[in-house]
Amino acid sequence: MNQPAVRHGITAAVLLLLGACASGSGPRATRPLTPAQLAAQDGGIPPYTTADVAFMQGMIGHHAQAVTMSSFAVANGAGPEVKVLAGRISVAQTDEIAFMKSWLSRRKQTVPTGDMADMAHAHHAGMDMAPMGATTAGGGMMPGMLSPAQMDTLQAAKGPAFDWYFLTFMIQHHRGAISMVDELMAAKGAANDDDVFKFVSDVVADQSTEIDRMELLLKSRPRP
Repeated sequence: MNQPAVRHGITAAVLLLLGACASGSGPRATRPLTPAQLAAQDGGIPPYTTADVAFMQGMIGHHAQAVTMSSFAVANGAGPEVKVLAGRISVAQTDEIAFMKSWLSRRKQTVPTGDMADMAHAHHAGMDMAPMGATTAGGGMMPGMLSPAQMDTLQAAKGPAFDWYFLTFMIQHHRGAISMVDELMAAKGAANDDDVFKFVSDVVADQSTEIDRMELLLKSRPRP
């Protein structure tokens, strides 16, 4: 075989190899990146999904309502046990709201205000509350969220009546939060970020414990 023919054969083989790599058929091109490599590509932020983002955005509004509910306890004459419980819920969920806002901000995602006054105004005016983190992706209220009528009932109740409504409505609210976590965990690829997984695990553990406590307190309180 003469030299031009040899060179032509080598060139053709090289072009064929380059074409295979460019088309993704080579073994190196098809090898998936590790989580660490993906995180490095995104400025050190672990991979996350649209479900993770939607959950964080929605849970900000969900937590904000629990904080507002808890804020009524002192002025409405809650009993000592309910007052302590409301205080703990307010502190814990305020801290968690700060975490969720930071998580979204670092990923350059929309951060809902979580302002309950704005949410109440938007609801009564028929406005879209999704940017405030008060609705599901489908437009309905998130699981466990109190209606404006329920919030009005709680805010107007005093003494033992307040205790009963607070416990009943907060159990409803906590169960809704747990169902939101269940929905997130069922979404493909969701909660693979260690921070998200730890956060939702804490939500389930803490709120399940509080539900048990509230159900026990409710047994000794007559319905108004």
